[in-house]
Amino acid sequence: MPKFSVAFVAPTDTTPLRHRIIEAADQEGALRTFFNDEASSFYSNDDQGFHYFKEDFSDALTLSGSIIALG
Repeated sequence: MPKFSVAFVAPTDTTPLRHRIIEAADQEGALRTFFNDEASSFYSNDDQGFHYFKEDFSDALTLSGSIIALG
């Protein structure tokens, strides 16, 4: 199963940088796992919250996350 390195700067004063290596079938699955385990408390814990979380990985103005596929 592919592995992904997911990093996210959380809007908190304690431990703002969250990082994990996640095994998932695809990038979407890796982001969903990371969201559920590390970031859902910063968004609404539903599909809409996940949508906004994913946007934070692609919006140049609010870029607060990064995902890299590992070989």
